[in-house]
Amino acid sequence: MYKDIETETSYKYLSKVISRLKEPIRILGGWAVFFTVNSSYQKQMARMYIGSRDIDIGFNSVNSFKQATSILEKELNFEFISFRYFKNVHAETGKDLNDSKSKSMPQHMFFPIYVDPIISYVDKDVKTKLGFTPIDEPLLKLVFENKKYRREVKEFGKRLLLPTQEILLATKLNAAVFRDKEHKRYKDICDIVALCLFGEMPIDNIIKTGKRFVSKDRLKRFRDIDFEQDIINCSKVLGLELNTVNSVINRIKER
Repeated sequence: MYKDIETETSYKYLSKVISRLKEPIRILGGWAVFFTVNSSYQKQMARMYIGSRDIDIGFNSVNSFKQATSILEKELNFEFISFRYFKNVHAETGKDLNDSKSKSMPQHMFFPIYVDPIISYVDKDVKTKLGFTPIDEPLLKLVFENKKYRREVKEFGKRLLLPTQEILLATKLNAAVFRDKEHKRYKDICDIVALCLFGEMPIDNIIKTGKRFVSKDRLKRFRDIDFEQDIINCSKVLGLELNTVNSVINRIKER
């Protein structure tokens, strides 16, 4: 799992990014899970929930997307690569590194912070206006268009809109079946388990409602994956009994 300096640096940049964006700001991914479960997790486990290294921000229009990416490039000095923004950070000091500096250092001495701008839809018009194909998350459309599927929190002095538990669970179930990096997948498993155990909804309710937003094909793929090592890792990271973590995943796999 991520080192403390990685999640602490990501949190610092999350604050910086949010402070420059217009409200309301849609946060997705690992940080959305953090803001959803941390209070309950902290009360029960006497420590904070794990943070994230990536920063995921949601948009519903090309204009708002472009405004945010302009801020990332011009004000916060993130570099664009493929469909996301990143900067390298010193692994000991947490200070920014420019490209030439990081290239002269051994790889273990720095790590990347990624910001992923995510849009709710992608069509030819979006691709033409942006000049690339961004990450899309169709479930974001629900968050933007129906207040039933979002909740508001106040962080860093700004109004943040988070997907509700069941939408977050659905996005994590979708993500887990496509992960090709071990640490990414067991972070998904950690988030899935935390959403089921430390959110406001009872576990049976969130699993039932969350699965409604996942296609039958992806649920089948989830059932077919052997998560044994991910479950072991999740148990250690979250400080939960192995049987507890295993039970959550098995309940999700039930038809």
